[in-house]
Amino acid sequence: MEPETKPAEARRAGGGRPRSLRIHQAILKAAADLVLENGFRAISMDDIAVRAKVGRMTIYRRWCNKAAIIMDAFVARVDPGTLFLPAETYAESIRLQMRSMARAFRGEDGVLIRVLLAEAQFDARLTVEFRERWTLPRRKMAAAYFQQGIEDGFLRPEVDPEAMIDILYAPLYYRLQMDTGPLSDVYVDAIFDHAMKGLMKGGATSPI
Repeated sequence: MEPETKPAEARRAGGGRPRSLRIHQAILKAAADLVLENGFRAISMDDIAVRAKVGRMTIYRRWCNKAAIIMDAFVARVDPGTLFLPAETYAESIRLQMRSMARAFRGEDGVLIRVLLAEAQFDARLTVEFRERWTLPRRKMAAAYFQQGIEDGFLRPEVDPEAMIDILYAPLYYRLQMDTGPLSDVYVDAIFDHAMKGLMKGGATSPI
């Protein structure tokens, strides 16, 4: 079992990340890799510990169940690359964020989220962890961004940020799960353009 140390004590010679952070990242990578290889049901917390080369208690001190580990692994992979970033216009920042989500879902992260969504129908703990660690935080982030757009005059004042989230993102999740077509930039732009005509002041999608 690899001992945990405080960040200040865990620096390697010549500098580097704290050992505890390296362990954390190794566990998350192991969890995601195992789900992609074997599926959610087939793996255990012990399997994750073996793949990450850490002791069982190292994992149990951080997470109470495998659903929590795997959701943290998924969020760590997808969240940093799918945030709202500054762009030439407010509308364009939303378009680019939607494209970044679709791009992530076209690869292994899309496979991972499909597995998690499917298994969540049968695993109550995974349902809770998915909602608490992904769905609700992401909705909170988007709702705040859209509310700011309303206050800044980019969006119509009567827009409901929660409804706007569903209008923009539900098609992406539907296509991901039902495999009705590619999550291409062309598809994302079509959804975006149709939706934003009713959401932006004056129906514009690019000038502001």
